[in-house]
Amino acid sequence: MALITDISCVLPRPDIGELYLQTTAEMSRRLLGGAPVIPGSSESVLSAVMAGSINLAHGFVTQALKENDPSTMCCDNLVRYGSLHGYNLLGATRAKGYVAITGTPGAVIPDDFRVTGGSGREYKLDPAVTFNPSSLDSGGGAVLRMVATLAGAIYNLPTGSRLVVATTTPDIDLEATAVGNGFIGGTADETCEQLRTRILASEKAFAITTNAAWFCQNSLTYPGVTRCCLDECRQCCPDELLIYVFMHGVYGDQITAPYGVPPVEVLDAMTEWMFGRMPGMGQGLAPFGVRGAYVCARPSALTITAWCTEGCPTGGRDRIISAVQAYLAALTCVGPALCKEDVRAVASTAFGQSNCFSDVRLSFDVGVAFEDASHIYLDCGQFAVLKDVVLNQGPPPPIEPPPPYLPPPAPAALGGCCPVVPDQKSITGTGTTSDVLEVGVVDGGEDV
Repeated sequence: MALITDISCVLPRPDIGELYLQTTAEMSRRLLGGAPVIPGSSESVLSAVMAGSINLAHGFVTQALKENDPSTMCCDNLVRYGSLHGYNLLGATRAKGYVAITGTPGAVIPDDFRVTGGSGREYKLDPAVTFNPSSLDSGGGAVLRMVATLAGAIYNLPTGSRLVVATTTPDIDLEATAVGNGFIGGTADETCEQLRTRILASEKAFAITTNAAWFCQNSLTYPGVTRCCLDECRQCCPDELLIYVFMHGVYGDQITAPYGVPPVEVLDAMTEWMFGRMPGMGQGLAPFGVRGAYVCARPSALTITAWCTEGCPTGGRDRIISAVQAYLAALTCVGPALCKEDVRAVASTAFGQSNCFSDVRLSFDVGVAFEDASHIYLDCGQFAVLKDVVLNQGPPPPIEPPPPYLPPPAPAALGGCCPVVPDQKSITGTGTTSDVLEVGVVDGGEDV
């Protein structure tokens, strides 16, 4: 009887009892002339030894096959296999994030400032950054980049988590709040099974796909980042990748300046993290040959002017403001094509079905590349925010038609239409937030 019928998938290991019976049958036929093999005889012992040897040989072969497959090999061999292919066990990491504190305006933030959470979690000022403020601002608030004192996933916290100031500072309130994307990045030491999962996933992908989604997915793992996008404007940028990130809740929010745009120091730190000190050399997360930078998005303030047919109802303006702000916050990102009819529809719906506009007009203060009958096209790097809603009585005044659409000129040579941004400070002068966002006056005279 054949013991192995199929070796196309898994090499089976024959049963030692079946091997013994088959061997004793051969001994009886060849040596004893058909007489039975007596238990304990030389023939019986020899049959048992041969059956065991065959079973053991099959075991060695099966284990050798298992140890050549990263999905089944033992931990020691998996670590050796990973190191030969560029995958090493990862050590524990500490969680990082942003904390908002309040207190007396101008209060000094000590260098040993710490906050604590539940279960004995403790966080300190992140020594890896230089942009943490040294005191509270004129409004009595500050946002600090902090890091857990120890490694582990237990130190990861969601946005809005309440913390307690552990440093004795009379002018700083005891309550603190995790903002941005909370505290992220804390992990324990990688286990063999986690290493196995990482190796198999990487080998399944064969190569890193560095498309826009890959860059934004990794950007969202940076402390504080809540949104990431690339330009939607009609531009040519084949050799320089410009990435825009927002930190809502850390630096303003969707409706409060600076609208989540981080200062230039933070963007420079992110550029070094992703692209390295020498862009294109593969020193950061980006692969070799990919050059780029994180740059500041700039707000374009929208004013909506409408004329009511039969009087403007009380509260109509506030409803329009809330609806349009939510609509603009949901836009994909910078450099969009803003559909005029969509904005008018949002305003009309919020105004109420029993009311009607005779006309709704849109105007931006800065950042408009061009306009046609249906869309307003923002410049590269610009994003829309609502400045004001003006409701008027009576018929609207006549309006001049928009200029004819002229498509942007084609570049003279490959890469000739894109600005090279090697360093944020080289294009912003002093390197301050006000330099980066100096685009006009928004929200009743407040500089943005």
